Amino acid sequence: GIKLLIFDEPTAVLTESEAERLLETMQALAKKGIAIVFITHRIDEVIQVTNSMTVLRDGTFVDYLQTKDVTAAKIAELMVGRKVEKLVDDVEEDQRNIDEEDILLRLKDFHVDMPGEKVKGVDLELRRGEILGIGGLAGQGKVGIPNGILGLYESEGTVEFDGDIIDTKKLGAALEKHIAFVSEDRRGVGLLLEESIEQNIVFTAMQTQNQFLKKYGFFSLFDKKKAKEHTLNMIKQLDIRCTGPEQYAGRLSGGNQQKVCLARAITMNPKLLVVSEPTRGIDIGAKKLVLELLAKMNREQGMTIIMVSSELNELRSLCDRIAIVSDGKITGVFSPDASDAEYGMAMSGVVKGGNE
Repeated sequence: GIKLLIFDEPTAVLTESEAERLLETMQALAKKGIAIVFITHRIDEVIQVTNSMTVLRDGTFVDYLQTKDVTAAKIAELMVGRKVEKLVDDVEEDQRNIDEEDILLRLKDFHVDMPGEKVKGVDLELRRGEILGIGGLAGQGKVGIPNGILGLYESEGTVEFDGDIIDTKKLGAALEKHIAFVSEDRRGVGLLLEESIEQNIVFTAMQTQNQFLKKYGFFSLFDKKKAKEHTLNMIKQLDIRCTGPEQYAGRLSGGNQQKVCLARAITMNPKLLVVSEPTRGIDIGAKKLVLELLAKMNREQGMTIIMVSSELNELRSLCDRIAIVSDGKITGVFSPDASDAEYGMAMSGVVKGGNE
């Protein structure tokens, strides 16, 4: 007696042959008079089995279309297309000279077993001095890449950084190589919630690089004055809204907690800064401040940055190249001015594109 079936991303966990059988079964059910609502980001599946479609973007209605009247490229454009806003003001004239042969980080056949964000064999190169974006839809693996590099989840494959192999099975190995990480999970991974803003900002640099310590013979003591001066400077630079350096990080708003995470990473003076969803939960003014700070560090200090974000507009505003991840694999590496259709197709896994 079923009249309506709703399938929500039913092929996401299936093999290609299993997915094909399911789609055939859906078509057979439809011929028997059962209506089906099929929710998916895979454009080829939409074209194969649907009669009509509704495109949503950022939770809002974009368009209603008859499938026979639309192309894959048009669907892709509707999925990601939007008015491009200028999120980053010109920091200063770009005088970088990025050598395409100077590879700082190289991933080879990289797999990460992160629940909900599995990475299934990624090959990727990062040039010294560039900002590389990693984008894609939620749950497709983009967040798994930095978490695997940092050793937070089990991984396989090769991570080569500045000529050395990083042992990702050893937690902290990436930090020792001067890779700083701003996690997307600021409360679970990024912060010591019951410690002060000051402790959160200086702790990692103190543990891994012996910063903020005074040496007395064989002993080292915490340099409270230097730590406080640095923390006050970070509070001012990042506009962290707080009562002072001693306020507990857990009592800050989400946006200000994110700024503390970023301040801690900057404090390490890293060779590579990896930021995952750096503007999540931040208001538009603070978002602009964070993005401009990243651009400034890249342009003025030559800091190499990987930025992982669900916001394609942010990536296109800031990055030199953008790698798109779908189903745990890189489906294309694009320039920021590539078309919406190219990005949409790559996000849906339809085609491989880009060769930047």
